Amino acid sequence: MAALLAPGSRRAFAFHLLKALLIGTIAVFAVAAAYLSVVIFERQASIGKLSRYDVAWSASQGVNEYLRLYQRVATLAASPNDQLKADTQLRFQILKSRLGGFSTGQFEEFVAETPERKATVAQLSKFVEDMDGVITRIDTPGQAQSILTSMRALEAELIGLASEANQYSAVQAAKVDDELLRLHSGFSAVAIGFFLCSLAFIALLGWHNRLLTQTFDALNAANDDLRRTSDDLETANAAVLGANHALATQNGLFDAALSNMSQGLCMFDADQRLIVSNSKFAAMYGLPEGSLAPGTTPQQIMQASIDAATSTQHSAELAHRSQQQLIEKGQPGVLLQKLVDGRIVSILHQPMDSGGWVATYEDITERHLSEERIAHMARHDPLTGLPNRLMLRERLEQELAHGRRHHQDTAVLCLDLDNFKNVNDTLGHPVGDALLREVANRVSGMVREYDVVARLGGDEFIVIQPAVRRDDVAHVAQRLIEALEEPYHLDAHHIVIGASIGIALASDCDGVADDLVKNADLALYRAKSDGRGSYQFYAPEMDDRLQRRRMLELDLRAADFDKEFELVFQPIVNLQSKQVAVVEALLRWPGCQRGQIRPDEFIPIAESTGLIVQLGAWVLERACREAIKLPGSINVAVNLSPGQFRRGNIVDTVANVLKLTGLAPERLELEITESLLLGDNKETLLALNRLHALGVKISLDDFGTGYSSLSYLRNFPVDKVKIDRTFIAEIAGNRDHWAIVSAIVNLSHALEMTTVAEGIETEEQLLIVRATGCDAVQGHFFSPPMSVAQLRRYLEDQRAKLTLA
Repeated sequence: MAALLAPGSRRAFAFHLLKALLIGTIAVFAVAAAYLSVVIFERQASIGKLSRYDVAWSASQGVNEYLRLYQRVATLAASPNDQLKADTQLRFQILKSRLGGFSTGQFEEFVAETPERKATVAQLSKFVEDMDGVITRIDTPGQAQSILTSMRALEAELIGLASEANQYSAVQAAKVDDELLRLHSGFSAVAIGFFLCSLAFIALLGWHNRLLTQTFDALNAANDDLRRTSDDLETANAAVLGANHALATQNGLFDAALSNMSQGLCMFDADQRLIVSNSKFAAMYGLPEGSLAPGTTPQQIMQASIDAATSTQHSAELAHRSQQQLIEKGQPGVLLQKLVDGRIVSILHQPMDSGGWVATYEDITERHLSEERIAHMARHDPLTGLPNRLMLRERLEQELAHGRRHHQDTAVLCLDLDNFKNVNDTLGHPVGDALLREVANRVSGMVREYDVVARLGGDEFIVIQPAVRRDDVAHVAQRLIEALEEPYHLDAHHIVIGASIGIALASDCDGVADDLVKNADLALYRAKSDGRGSYQFYAPEMDDRLQRRRMLELDLRAADFDKEFELVFQPIVNLQSKQVAVVEALLRWPGCQRGQIRPDEFIPIAESTGLIVQLGAWVLERACREAIKLPGSINVAVNLSPGQFRRGNIVDTVANVLKLTGLAPERLELEITESLLLGDNKETLLALNRLHALGVKISLDDFGTGYSSLSYLRNFPVDKVKIDRTFIAEIAGNRDHWAIVSAIVNLSHALEMTTVAEGIETEEQLLIVRATGCDAVQGHFFSPPMSVAQLRRYLEDQRAKLTLA
């Protein structure tokens, strides 16, 4: 023990003790430094990962791009064009790129936390997949509107996801800060321990000068380790600063996203205290600075909007109550609020898992107006603004139900313009459209305020009159006819048209809407058949007539012309020679299984179905064959309908018949009506000129009716004018009729045309017509229409009488 306490032993003991202490200190410090390096490296990796895959940033960017795409699609739905289509496709591609981050990195971990987030991301993926399939044809009708519906349903889910992502990122950043603080504390403790050990080492160094050099070397080595540890500490501090900078950058980006959102936003906690809002919300409601401080309640914000005069007390309270109901139920929802200046704000309410909620506010005024315009267009006629067929049906059902409850009758008036097609053909469709608008105004001005006026299309209008009597409806119909017959002055054109009206009463058809409209249409058909410019009430026999017409159409289509039809001929007598100059071929249908059918019944059916082309060609050929057998001084006249000109190649047909039968062209007279000339179109004029060039004669039949115009006689190749029988019937007792006939005769002679008076029934009529200078006459006074055999005997008798004379 004494030896151990000797000076040499003490120095050796001190040296070994110092060595052991030094080695222990260095070992402890090395282990601590290695541990801190590993921890610092891991924390730096976490901070980098947090910065690179920040959940809030990814979510906010995805939502922003989604909302931008929504705006483009909404604009494209309202007014589609190629530029908007291209812009919408570009926004969709950007959205796809942004949404790619939803399935990678930390965002994937964030989504996996709750089934709701997985469902939202799955819905978003499904939307992108569906959108990919239709993006190239997004401008097709209805496509953009369909996409808006699906986007509107997903918008609330995405905003809620973004809110949760922001909270998630904030929690992750806070965890990193806590770990860095603990690391800093640990490192400080190690440094203090190392410092105390160094003091002990210096004290021992004073015991022995000989160990100074070795101790100094060890201290230098320890100082080197200390400097390396200090460098590591600086690196750790830099990582902390970097994390704080990343967090500040993230907050700045979040603020920028909030400030640049197209919607206003407010987020509240579970105690209904404001957490955050953006400037868009304040501007939308005109709220002053300071009114949206954190902690503000929804009631205070509501009152601020009322004070700013952007919301009325009623609308603000209504929106607030509706939102409170959603909060109590914990359900998302969409509310609409109308502001004082007329703007429409859509409020999207979305609850959060924390118990709070977030609401976005979007100005949808333009979209709302566009949707209203689209809805209006779907139910109204674009030309006149009147209800269309869809809205007419709804209103008719409503009025019929109201009438049944109150035991009141409802009337439907089906109105059709007379000769409207001629206006379109002669003056053009722009004038025709202007005329329809003026008609709509006149009809609307003639009925009661609660009556319904609708346009079904073309020149057909419907009027619904609830709570009326039969006499009242008749009075209205007559007033409408008179009002619509008044001249129209459109684009320097003086236009006169007429109208026919069919009327049906609900009491006549058990109040069934479809039957009521059908019956009114049947009555209209009867009114037009009776000469137009009149009205008719529906009667059950009208339906019978319609069924008969349908059956006649079927019979006509299946008819064998050679077996069922025949021609009769009526002579036209020259007043100078008193001889038959022409015979007019007239069609009869004695072979119909329903008995004798009048020509004025089956010919309109043939005209409307197009069968007039084949039937007319058959009549022309049969008449020419019979004319060959007649004396060469007698011509044959055949009627041509407008349908033969419109639907058949009439020039080729006539040329082929003349060639086939061998009849000389100058012995054929083709009779046309004024309705054919109303269009005054180049095709009609060209066809008539070509027929005239073949050598046939053109007669204008029934002149003086309809839209008689002297310009027809001047502009078209007409050889003969046939004066309508309506003037002849009263010529003996009506001086005006005598004046009209005389004027037509004189004008025709001035234009080197011959004239024929139709419908001569009495000798008195014959004497008056002869006095006007008319060239020829036709009528029962000389002979009714007769068969070919009867005609031959009639002609033989005429020749015999002439020989005896």
